[in-house]
Amino acid sequence: MKRYAAVVLREPLWDGRGVVSPSGRYGPGCGPVMPFVLLGDSSAVTVGVSERQDTIGAQLAGMLASRLECAVELEVLARAGATTAALVRQVRSVCGRTAPGVAFILIGGNDVMLPAPVNRSAARLGHYVHELRDAGWEVVAGSCADIGAAPALRRAVAAVASVRSRRLARLQSAAVLAAGGRVVALETDAFRRRPAQLYCPDGFHPSPEGYRVYLRLAGSAVAGAGEAWLRRSPVERRGGMPAVGAQKGAPREAAGPAKAPALIRLRTRTLRGAPRPSGAEREPV
Repeated sequence: MKRYAAVVLREPLWDGRGVVSPSGRYGPGCGPVMPFVLLGDSSAVTVGVSERQDTIGAQLAGMLASRLECAVELEVLARAGATTAALVRQVRSVCGRTAPGVAFILIGGNDVMLPAPVNRSAARLGHYVHELRDAGWEVVAGSCADIGAAPALRRAVAAVASVRSRRLARLQSAAVLAAGGRVVALETDAFRRRPAQLYCPDGFHPSPEGYRVYLRLAGSAVAGAGEAWLRRSPVERRGGMPAVGAQKGAPREAAGPAKAPALIRLRTRTLRGAPRPSGAEREPV
């Protein structure tokens, strides 16, 4: 796959092994505890940052705990390199739990880079959201960002990636809404206007400031999902009965303007200032 990497990328990618997990308890030590899970790929892992407080998980969990005045139990199940097809294991793990909470999904970048129809990826995402809703979870999905804006991509590849990113984002939004979830549009021209500030040194993953752009776009939708969870009765929070909105025909809302081919693996090397990989091959995004 070295030849493929050379065709697609200008620079090697960070592998994400140096990202500190933000999983844990946030907020007060008493009162209701809201389960909060992050599902998806490297965007949910927050590849490109090295400090725990800069991760998407830590910032969203802290925001929820402060705004809702309740404890938040965060777990990051996302994996760098995941495609929408690979999301099934993360989703099934969450659906098998007795106490539902809020799930935030960031997925799609790897699907854009694969030679496979993006409508299939969007349909899968809609199916997963439907499963989570049936299991009583409040679900927010960030639609695919513009992967083609990344400086690490070669020009011809970037043009195709932008077209596929926008198409996937439209299809994801429709699928997530149809399944009863909330959707956040993450496409913004900020990354094209300020690439030096919003991308980490590998030129592909966002920098801490870049992730803060995502957080500003997604924060209100995640808070809305948390508020919906908090309005439930204690019995509903424990999974004792179906949550309002998870049933067929329940209203859906948007929050703004979510066996496939094997994921292509790219060999990476450590960049100056990047977390140090183990030397094995890593997957993109």
